[in-house]
Order: sequence, then C-alpha cells, then structure tokens
Amino acid sequence: MTRYAGKTAMLRNMIVATTAAIIFPLPTFAAEFTFPPGSSVTGRSVTQLSTEWWQWAMSIPQETSPLRDSTGANCGTAQQGAVWFLAGGFGSSKIRRTCVVPANKPLFFPVVNMLYYPAKGNDTYTCGEAKAAAALNNESAIDLFVELNGVALQDVKRYRVASDKCFDIFERIQPELHPYKAYPSASDGYWILLKPLQRGRYTLKFGGRYNRESSAYGHMVQDIEYELIAQ
Repeated sequence: MTRYAGKTAMLRNMIVATTAAIIFPLPTFAAEFTFPPGSSVTGRSVTQLSTEWWQWAMSIPQETSPLRDSTGANCGTAQQGAVWFLAGGFGSSKIRRTCVVPANKPLFFPVVNMLYYPAKGNDTYTCGEAKAAAALNNESAIDLFVELNGVALQDVKRYRVASDKCFDIFERIQPELHPYKAYPSASDGYWILLKPLQRGRYTLKFGGRYNRESSAYGHMVQDIEYELIAQ
C-alpha cells in the first residue's frame, strides 16, 4: 500500500503461486483449470470478486494479513463464501508460500494490480478519476505470467479486469475500527479465477512487471510462488 500527499494511492500486487509435489499432465491450462475472461461464479462476476478481494484484504489486521505473510501461514485468514482468495505482496515482491486450500472452491487472485482510493477528507475526487489513476500502470504491464505445475496460461493480458463501479475499500472493517469512508475506490489489473482443484499438491506461479516512466510503482516487479495443497 502506498499513500501520496493529498491523494492516497494504493498499489496492491497480489500474486500467488503454488508448488506441486504431485505433478500430472495439464494438456490445456486455460480450458482445464481457469474460467474464461468475463466469467461469473456463484452469481458474481470477476469484477465483483475483485472488489470483494480488496475489501477482504483491507479488513485484516497487519499482524495476520495474508499479504504481509512470507510463509503462507495466514492464507486462510478471514476466508468467506464460495470463492477462496489468494494474496500476493505489496510493491515489488518475491514471495514463496505454502497454503492449504479447499478442493471444492474456485481460487481467485490478481497477477498484478493497482488500487486507488482518496485520502481522508478529499470529498471532491470522482469515481472517474479513481478509475483512471488505477489504470495507468496496467497500460504498460509486461512479462505477465501464470503457471500451474509448469504449464503456462497463454495471453494473460486477456484477463484484465477494471472496476465498473467504485466502492469503499474499508467497507468490511468493523465500524468501530473503520478509518473513514474511502469512496471512490477503484481497482485495475489482471485477475485469474481457477476452477476448483482436485485433491493434491500444485505449484502455482504468477507475476509480471510494470514499465511506465514517471509513475508511482511504474517499475514494480512481482514474482510469487505458492505450494498449494488442495484437500
């Protein structure tokens, strides 16, 4: 998370990867293991899931945050509903985690992404401005990759998702701890929705980098790997 004077910008790059002990052939990654771009599950679009993912990430105290976790010990924190969220890291990150995930739930995570929300007291910022700020670095995203058990997902740029509606990033925080109403918040990035995994161990890797001059986090690099244990 990065805050700027006057306006608060938050860049979150969540990238999750898994390491597999049981490796089996994956003929076509996208067809076998991912929902197509623009899909909906449990009545929610990937755009709605990206909003829920951010509100989940921001609702967890720093000491137990899956985003700040270097081992994967906190990957199950505050998981709710029919979709399991995987976290990446703040700013440029190289992270290796082990995470136990349910075998009966889709997994949702950002390859690389940005979030923008206004500073406290800034009541003049518009939803359109928040969306534009979140989009900037994603126009220059390069070297995007997602691999499951060594098989690469093709054309990751097809999985870009931007907020269609703005939201309050702090909505899920308990009222007595709610910092302030952070509307309009907006997200933009590359998100993957994996189909439920069969029981076993998997190596999931994903990441990429931005290549934008004179931009906050314009050269951020993400390199995340998870050992996922589906059970």
